[in-house]
Amino acid sequence: MQIAQISFFPVDFPSFLRYNGVMKEHGTKRFVLTKQGIVTIILFVLSLTGMILCTVFPVHSKSATANLLLADILPRACILVPLLWVMIWRYRELLGFPRPWNRKKTLIWLLPPIAVALVNFPFSALISGTATVTQPEWIWLFAIKCLLIGIVEEWFFRGILLDLFLQIAREKQRTVFLPVLFSSLAFALFHLLNLFDGAGFGAVLLQTGYSFLIGGMLAVVFCKTRNLWISVILHTVFDAGGFLIKDLGTGNPQDLVFWILTAVVGIGCAVHIILTLVHMCKRKLR
Repeated sequence: MQIAQISFFPVDFPSFLRYNGVMKEHGTKRFVLTKQGIVTIILFVLSLTGMILCTVFPVHSKSATANLLLADILPRACILVPLLWVMIWRYRELLGFPRPWNRKKTLIWLLPPIAVALVNFPFSALISGTATVTQPEWIWLFAIKCLLIGIVEEWFFRGILLDLFLQIAREKQRTVFLPVLFSSLAFALFHLLNLFDGAGFGAVLLQTGYSFLIGGMLAVVFCKTRNLWISVILHTVFDAGGFLIKDLGTGNPQDLVFWILTAVVGIGCAVHIILTLVHMCKRKLR
């Protein structure tokens, strides 16, 4: 898994490094790497090397399904190591699971995002038989893949990137709107990398569009709860529903009932998230 560049955002990369403690200033315009910054760079270089090796020398088993799942898992496992280091070093507080002051109220607020994640499962197709899970023996490997996707992407896009934009907005006494917008846009553009895997342009364009919407939802969830693991869980469940038949089954998972439920729940959640974002934007970050 490759991390999309962020140079097109209103944050220059040296400032990004200084802000996150990778570099420190000496004198007027001289910068030196910190020890933690050096460790970070080394870990990312090793991670990139590992990802390349996973691509050049893929792991082979007797099952084609296992091979495809491992091809998705191993590169993400490589990038997980340096991301974990950065999270422990600079964003340790985000690795906790803070309890909201009003758990019942928070749970009620989370119902629309939870519904979006759940309706991505092909329940109607599985019930009608138009789609079936043919290789349930690999469900554990499939679960690892979905969890790794959720952790890696949420740690970077909602943990590191969004939190960086929120801190900058707080310093400038701005609202959460631009941080949510920029992080969601980065998350959407990141999925354009699927073009290099041979995916069709139309399919990637569609994925980019709904990734922007899902990214916006997860960004608002993070801003509302300040609990990164809720975003990880929602992301994992959403991907599990979307990849289930593709990875472990056969048939058409997206029947008419699926699209009706997706549209109804999606519109309802969009209104819910937009109203929440509007309410958040009424006050500046402090």
